[in-house]
Amino acid sequence: MLIISVTLLTYFDNLTRSRKEYNALQLMGEESAFDAGMREINPDYLCWLTIDGTNVDYPVVRGGDNEKYLVKSFSGEQNPFGAIFMDYRCVGEYVPHIIIYGHNSRHGDMFGGLEKFLDRQYMAERPIITLKINDRIVEYEIFAARNTTVTDPAYELDFRTPGSFRAFAGRCGAPPNSKQIITLSTCVNDDDDKRVIVQGAVIY
Repeated sequence: MLIISVTLLTYFDNLTRSRKEYNALQLMGEESAFDAGMREINPDYLCWLTIDGTNVDYPVVRGGDNEKYLVKSFSGEQNPFGAIFMDYRCVGEYVPHIIIYGHNSRHGDMFGGLEKFLDRQYMAERPIITLKINDRIVEYEIFAARNTTVTDPAYELDFRTPGSFRAFAGRCGAPPNSKQIITLSTCVNDDDDKRVIVQGAVIY
């Protein structure tokens, strides 16, 4: 019983610290020229991610691998809730497929609410993923949400030709002629292989 109590206390301490940090960052996000402030805190900062009507309202970082921000918050503090981070391979002037990862908190923090998008009505009421990149707003219309595994072709990033990306987009069920796809990914019940993904296509 003592071990369980200590574990729960540690969990809620980490949750509280995570919420306090991201709440403060969200307040910064309401200020003008906040990108410079974000980069002062963390040079790995890329953009701000939101889905209206959900708890998804976070800065996005990209590290040198996909391990760093599993256990580090935006400020670099050790925390098992980690940060919202882009796949480290998504680099370059034009990235046709963006993958963004976040932990599945059972209290709804980080990407803990992505499973709700498996309900078509819920998805229809919250259809837009937004990235704020410097002074630009990029919107993606959600077209799919599903349970899957880490071997899903939806995690593909190596597109050698425009045709290979079009084929990928078609397999994902994206609208015809989609130019860019975003995939949000989170784990399921601490299972090493299972995932929930939500995908959207860029709106021009």
